[in-house]
Amino acid sequence: MSILAEHQVLVQLAPLAADEHGRTKEPLPQRPRGPHPYGVGVAGRFSRPEDAPLRGVLAGWVSEYHGLVVAVAARTLKMQDRSLAEDVAQDVWLAVWQHLLSGRHVDNPRGFLTVMTRRRVYAHYALARVRREESTDYSDAAAVARLASWLEAAA
Repeated sequence: MSILAEHQVLVQLAPLAADEHGRTKEPLPQRPRGPHPYGVGVAGRFSRPEDAPLRGVLAGWVSEYHGLVVAVAARTLKMQDRSLAEDVAQDVWLAVWQHLLSGRHVDNPRGFLTVMTRRRVYAHYALARVRREESTDYSDAAAVARLASWLEAAA
């Protein structure tokens, strides 16, 4: 008997798994086999053929306005955060792609990208989870006391 045959017997004998209430779980459906409905292309693994014109529009805007988007982001960011300009620009291009996919029309790409970039910077600072990292010297008694007070206030 081969290993494969032994494995099949074990699978057939294994009961369905039960949850914490003793009920048996339904088996998960099998993934469909075969090629993905959208062909694998240069634009990505799951690109849709009907999005080709929008990809062309986006590529044209990126080649023409990427410098503008980075410059607006750098100008709008705080001085110590200027290194985030490329990250903000990437977020802007993702939002532009989603905007184009939604079917909305843009009359003035330059103004649209400028406003969207500023809004992305403002959203970056508005997020509550954006915190400035501070280095703490644990050999300094005052720094340890300050850290302890922050932890006490948070608890």
